[in-house]
Amino acid sequence: MKTHLSALISGLTLLTFSALQADYENKELFDDLVMPVLSAKCAGCHGDEKQKGKLRVDSFEAILKGGSEGASVVAGNTDESSLIQRVYLPLDDDEHMPPEGKDQLSKEETAVIAFWINSGAKTGIPIADLKPDEKTIAAITHVVGNIPKPSIVAVRDELPKLNEAQKKIITETIGRISENGASLMPIAQDTPELRFSALNVAKEFSDDGLLALAPVSQHVKWVDIARTKVTDSGLVHLKKMTNLTRLHLENTQVTDAGIAHLAGLPNLEYLNLYGTQVSDAGLAKLAGLKNLKKVFLWQSKVTDAGAKKLAAAIPGLEANTGWKASSVEPVALVANTKKAKPAPPAPKPETKSPPKPAPKASPNPSPANPLFDKAIAELKAASGAADQKAAKAKADFDAAITAVDAATKKAQALKAESEKAALVAKEAKAALDQLMKASEVGK
Repeated sequence: MKTHLSALISGLTLLTFSALQADYENKELFDDLVMPVLSAKCAGCHGDEKQKGKLRVDSFEAILKGGSEGASVVAGNTDESSLIQRVYLPLDDDEHMPPEGKDQLSKEETAVIAFWINSGAKTGIPIADLKPDEKTIAAITHVVGNIPKPSIVAVRDELPKLNEAQKKIITETIGRISENGASLMPIAQDTPELRFSALNVAKEFSDDGLLALAPVSQHVKWVDIARTKVTDSGLVHLKKMTNLTRLHLENTQVTDAGIAHLAGLPNLEYLNLYGTQVSDAGLAKLAGLKNLKKVFLWQSKVTDAGAKKLAAAIPGLEANTGWKASSVEPVALVANTKKAKPAPPAPKPETKSPPKPAPKASPNPSPANPLFDKAIAELKAASGAADQKAAKAKADFDAAITAVDAATKKAQALKAESEKAALVAKEAKAALDQLMKASEVGK
């Protein structure tokens, strides 16, 4: 009976799978698969109610339009499409999408979106016409049978309304900072919350540069001053940014003294101290930041013990100290040989008889135990392999940081070019209007 039941279940499973596999060919890749996935798992932050980074994914046109950092999809090229590249990032990466804690895309959903981009990022195309390979067919079949339900987006808290004077201050501050080469922009559309980055001017940006943010300090949510010349003294300007949630200080000269200025930032959730001079003593000053969720401590002076102590003080905190070089050292083993007896003291010279010659060393000392030699060799090999792995991991991390910097610079350059083109277009339109008016007067 049990055998028949198992056979029946297997048969039903095969029939269901076959039906799904036959059904996918009648569906359109974007409308029936990609759009439902994006609507369920991405539109909560990039839809009608909310547009982080000015990006919307609730329509085909909006996806192709992109957001404040440029195009989110480049047809035929997943490497240049931030929409899918952010999904590929590790879950604990600051730029990973959807953010940690949100409903993540399955590997099959990710594969379907990647296939859509590589096949030209079009709409209205039946899946059968795109001729997916077997691996992609398996992913498509899975998604067809597991279409995610649209998420129920909670009504977001109403942000405080700005009066005209406040709007003017924000606009003027954004303008001044942009003129100096840095970047200040809203985090999302129709919000007073701002993000600041000194990436484009990192080599010249110092403590005084943070003074420009003073008029909008209460509106600043994200600050990126990585690789700048900002010191401990400059961090005093962050004390008034009580709504700050993300702070990048990697590869700066910040020390324990500067960390003291961050202790009064109650909403801080993310802090990057990679490559700084911060130690356990400085890290301990953050124990009162109960909203802190992630702190990166690679290549700093913080020890594992210091990181664990802070994690114990803040429930749910992830204190990442990064890869460590192998500490395994070959053990000093005693060879299986007889201990040599200490040489007797030299005899006092006598006048009557010459001194006796010293005994010759044995030409064949006892050989070492080969098992111990093998153990030493294996430990050395393990230590070397671990060191190589650590070095590769660090190299990969540095390469990833460089790639992110390059992408951000490119986005900032495109933004500046876009703004310049918009200004030229505006001036051209104004000149055309004047010319048209003059023509009317002439008539």
